[in-house]
Amino acid sequence: MRISFEAGVRWRRLSRRPASLAPRHLPAATAVLLTCLAAVVPATAQSSARAQFARTLSVKDEARMHLIRSSGSTLFDEGPAMGTIPGKVKVRFIYNGNPTVSARITIYGRSGTIEAACSARLSNPTSPAPSFKGTLTLAHASGHYAGAHGSGHVYGVFNRRSYAITVQTEGTMHY
Repeated sequence: MRISFEAGVRWRRLSRRPASLAPRHLPAATAVLLTCLAAVVPATAQSSARAQFARTLSVKDEARMHLIRSSGSTLFDEGPAMGTIPGKVKVRFIYNGNPTVSARITIYGRSGTIEAACSARLSNPTSPAPSFKGTLTLAHASGHYAGAHGSGHVYGVFNRRSYAITVQTEGTMHY
């Protein structure tokens, strides 16, 4: 676009388009632009969907915990975790005398927090230190692992005298 000064008072636009934007070339230019956008948008949408859960991590951790406090049939234990995601572990272990127990395990690692819900069965409920095994499902994750999901297995031993718990977890996490 060119602008010229007219009689010292008003500005006036002179209609002069470059040849590439002349009206006869606009439909072709629009078609090329739309074709390019059509190719880019689905590729971007696919890559963002893949980027959401771009990593899969095989997790194996173990923790030997001691009793912090108890409330009725709920035990609160904590201790250090060693393995794929080292850090501090806190467990809310629910044992009401039945062979089925449940727990909420939270690992506080350097890169984020992972919380899993567990359901397990005691192997010998009358033993002073019964072992248990069951399943776990990732309930919540934050930090580097935010939005993650996954599942796996939980194994452990529950000491009835000291209320100490040893837990091993293994599973797969997608983040």
